[in-house]
Amino acid sequence: MVKETKQVISEHMANERTFLAWVRTGIGIMVFGFVIVKFSLFVNQLPASFFQKANVTRNSFTNFMGIGFVLTGTLVILLSYFKYKKTYKQLQKGEYFYSTGLLTALTVIISLMSIFLIGYLIMTAYALDF
Repeated sequence: MVKETKQVISEHMANERTFLAWVRTGIGIMVFGFVIVKFSLFVNQLPASFFQKANVTRNSFTNFMGIGFVLTGTLVILLSYFKYKKTYKQLQKGEYFYSTGLLTALTVIISLMSIFLIGYLIMTAYALDF
């Protein structure tokens, strides 16, 4: 009986650690988005003559990407909370069903946003208009 109790406690603690890891991941994504937006605001404060000499165009695309990353981080935290609660209820019943839905969704979203960001960086590095 004691062994079963320790195992149940261990499973709940593992669930909590997983939740906290997802929260840290969400915060990291949000910080990345915040940095993108703040750097974009910094670039917008530079004088227009700098952009003419450097052949760089001002664009609000980075603002959208930064906000997108902040929203994605927020979504990760919310979804991880629901997954935590679902797993908690399953463990209370003595059952557990493994699911990769959150991992798949996060991978797809972050990959797409990263591809857009890479495309934007390539275009601005070569001063292409899009």
